[in-house]
Amino acid sequence: MEKIGYSILKKLCSTSVNEMNEAFNIVFDKYRYLVYYVSYDILKSEEEAKDIVNETFLKMYENRGNFDNESKLKYFLLVTAKNLSINRYNQNKDHLAYSDNIEGKADSDNLSIYLENFKEVLDEEEYQYLVLHLIYGFKFKEIAIANNLTTSQVSSKYQRGIYKLRDFYGGSFNE
Repeated sequence: MEKIGYSILKKLCSTSVNEMNEAFNIVFDKYRYLVYYVSYDILKSEEEAKDIVNETFLKMYENRGNFDNESKLKYFLLVTAKNLSINRYNQNKDHLAYSDNIEGKADSDNLSIYLENFKEVLDEEEYQYLVLHLIYGFKFKEIAIANNLTTSQVSSKYQRGIYKLRDFYGGSFNE
């Protein structure tokens, strides 16, 4: 899939409705499945995930003037989808009934448990960079650009988080 360039990002802010719609459709077509996956991974509901996709792209549209490169746009979409999904999950969890004898938990459920535990060990930036890199596949450079940092700053914070987790779980680099 082609890269979303500066000209497409500028068309999102165009006064021409046709140009704006064209640019929005390009961005939507490229990222809708990624945003859906992030949301579905948290909510485990097709309908809820579709709602979050719509809300995420609505927020992107409302903030369309803030993106000067594709990395910032992608970061915004993923973080927005994740946050909206978590909020929706927290709103709905009181209404869900869970069985005490759930069999065959999926790996993603186990991953969610680990990620929640990671929040207790890591500071917010370490946790954020770890999730963006390991779970969503962002490169350190992309994370750095989105946060106005250098790649080495992001890498250093990420490595510090890895060290903390290994210490917490009793692992070492020599194993």
